Amino acid sequence: MKTILVVEDDRVYARVVANWLVKNGLEARYVLSVASAKEFIAGTEVGLVLSDYRLQDGNGVELLEWMKANGYRMPFLIMTGYGDIPGAVEAVKKGATDYLPKPVQTEKVLTTIAGLLREQEKPENRRAYYRRTSPLAVKLQEQIRLVAPVDTLTVLIRGASGTGKENVAWHIHALSERADAPFIAVDCGALPKELAASELFGYVKGAFTGATENRTGMFAAADHGTLFLDEVGNLSQEVQMLLLRALQEKRYRPVGGKEEVKADIRLVAATNEDLKRAITEGRFREDLFHRLNEFPLYVPLLAECPEDIIPLAEFMLDIANWELGKDVKGFDRNTQRILKAYPWPGNIRELKGVVKRAALLAKDDWITSEDVDLPDKPKQADGYALNDERTERTTILKALETTGNDRKAAAKLLGISRSTLYLKLKKYRLD
Repeated sequence: MKTILVVEDDRVYARVVANWLVKNGLEARYVLSVASAKEFIAGTEVGLVLSDYRLQDGNGVELLEWMKANGYRMPFLIMTGYGDIPGAVEAVKKGATDYLPKPVQTEKVLTTIAGLLREQEKPENRRAYYRRTSPLAVKLQEQIRLVAPVDTLTVLIRGASGTGKENVAWHIHALSERADAPFIAVDCGALPKELAASELFGYVKGAFTGATENRTGMFAAADHGTLFLDEVGNLSQEVQMLLLRALQEKRYRPVGGKEEVKADIRLVAATNEDLKRAITEGRFREDLFHRLNEFPLYVPLLAECPEDIIPLAEFMLDIANWELGKDVKGFDRNTQRILKAYPWPGNIRELKGVVKRAALLAKDDWITSEDVDLPDKPKQADGYALNDERTERTTILKALETTGNDRKAAAKLLGISRSTLYLKLKKYRLD
């Protein structure tokens, strides 16, 4: 259960509120200042903040703004006395969930808090963005933090399929001033070429056969928010021209329409192909590329971030447990070695699928190698191929060392059956 953080500079009242929450089956802690709250939030998984408006070193609005700037999106409730109601209203305008008149120890408030915590736990509200520790991922996270508040820059995200480009786009949105407005994601590869313009910009009645009424498009849906165009290289030259015009003039015209509509959006685009090559081949407009590529981001392959594999798998297991109604605790040591040795050609998307299936299959508290279904090809993890008799003995020893002398796991790493491994152990007198 995530912790509720009570921020209140009156030590007695802070303790009273925290104890009241605990007595009602919730987990709660309290701190007495904005500085202490920042330190606690940065080091603990907090599910909800319940803050007084007036604090000894600032106020609740300052804490809320710090949280938004640093990507903390949990519910934020302001406690207020009669004289502080204008400040509480200001907090709500700046993104607080609600304000609660003191004293807050009521059944209604308890119901509100429990409902907000349940809402937070829904998978659709838990967009996975584990704060990763590998150098490439840390660099990406820092770049996201830098560019998110700069609304005038268009971002182009480059990365292979399954690396989490949409997640990166969403976090740019979440850390921006547009965070409370819509985030609209469009898969350009799934748009029929003849309908792409009408899907993006909308159309007016009579614009084409079947257009029986006016309809708004994705630009209108993302008004005041962020529009994410995934696989932007799939757009036709005609739609590329319309997109370029909309970005340059901040206006667009629905298909068949005569009046222009203001485009108040931030655009983030992504691609898994080399757009410079597409320009050379005449498939992508160079002027649009430069307009989109004002701030390029690279999302690394999962294989480039081996330090992140197990923490990400554990993070995804937490989500899978929620979705499947299970309570699997984690991965046993041998399974962790197998996951780390696998090259993950499908990147994070593949890892997520493998983890969810393993969680469903797990019979005990821990996921074992029997629960992990990885493709037969490539069977061998990098560095474990048995294709040279001169190095075979060394490779087998390496696999045994990696798996803690677990022969079953070593056989899986080597891409051979256990019986074949036993024969080779005997051959090289390793048994």
